[in-house]
Amino acid sequence: MTGIFEDGTKSQEASNPGSPASPQPPSPANLVRPELRRLKAYHLVQGPSRFKLDQNEVAWDLPLRIKKRCVDRLMQESWATYPTFNADEFRKALGEHYDWPWEGVLAGAGSSELLSICVESMCPPMGEVISHTPSFGLYSMLVPRSGGTPRFLQAGSDLALPMEALMAEVEKDPRRPVILCSPNNPVGDAATVEQVEALLQRLEGPLLLDNAYHEFSRYDYRPLLDRYRHLVLLRTLSKAWSVAGLRLGYMLADPELVAELVKAKLPYNLGHPSVAAGLAVLSEPAVSERAVGTILRRRPQWEELLQQAGFETFPTETNFVLLRCGTDDGAQGRSEVLRQGLSDRGILVRDVSAGPGLRGCLRVTVGGGGALRAFRRALDEMGYLAGGRV
Repeated sequence: MTGIFEDGTKSQEASNPGSPASPQPPSPANLVRPELRRLKAYHLVQGPSRFKLDQNEVAWDLPLRIKKRCVDRLMQESWATYPTFNADEFRKALGEHYDWPWEGVLAGAGSSELLSICVESMCPPMGEVISHTPSFGLYSMLVPRSGGTPRFLQAGSDLALPMEALMAEVEKDPRRPVILCSPNNPVGDAATVEQVEALLQRLEGPLLLDNAYHEFSRYDYRPLLDRYRHLVLLRTLSKAWSVAGLRLGYMLADPELVAELVKAKLPYNLGHPSVAAGLAVLSEPAVSERAVGTILRRRPQWEELLQQAGFETFPTETNFVLLRCGTDDGAQGRSEVLRQGLSDRGILVRDVSAGPGLRGCLRVTVGGGGALRAFRRALDEMGYLAGGRV
């Protein structure tokens, strides 16, 4: 007789109805460690849009001359040969740009790859890693994957970085690694340089400072590297440099620390296209600076519009604004109505309401003038500007 497994495949069983049933084969999912099976996959549901304001990308693509420079370099490379082990030419260009020894620079496929290397290399088995929430959701995956135990401190109702609580936790045991996202995603606020320095003075373990939005912030943590050898700055070219599609990140840290982390990094982690793109954009930093300047000028306009529509907004040092549709039981429903209404009009925003303390919250990337006008029209059509529906 033919039987059906849970996955839909068929098996042949003996025709005797009294014979014992064949045992079900174990699922290969059980081969994965239990703590990882409990995780949720990082994903984002998207549809067609005119204005993509859900992933904090810069609204403007690179000029064709820079793309051509990248392609010309790529055409000169042998595609049949491997790239260099550690993208040293790109590391040297980054070191020169940020006035830091190139031996203290490490490049990767986005800053997330480099953060993963740091956590896996510096967190002892079953050891605690200190961080905060709400913050970048990937941290809750990276720590268990490394075999560590997350200890994430919850922010208050204002969602501000819990710096005092972090410092108190560090004083209990200063050897544990700390992940600090500043400016913080998805909230937008940032720790001051003085707060970060106070944390470093108390800490003996590494401070892994996720600084992906540093170009949009008034706080520059780079000078702290000169005084604190346990500081690791993790940054990306995805946000301000218009190359999110090529996955380029980098870290700045003490050269002796980087020399050890290179051993844990897979070789050839950046291919010829990524290195060519990185060198091309670094050769003309004014392009990124103009884009950042435009976003910083537009950011108060987006904040004012959202506040005019009746939404609560949070202080931001990034290229996005977090809004909240209230804190009562109906806030979640109102945020979904807003998100769907915008989506119906071709505007994508990020639903972050599943995060701790983020019920009723949406994150909106600061777009250009066209996006701002379309956003205003959409709010007007949905009645937010006319009657204040929130």
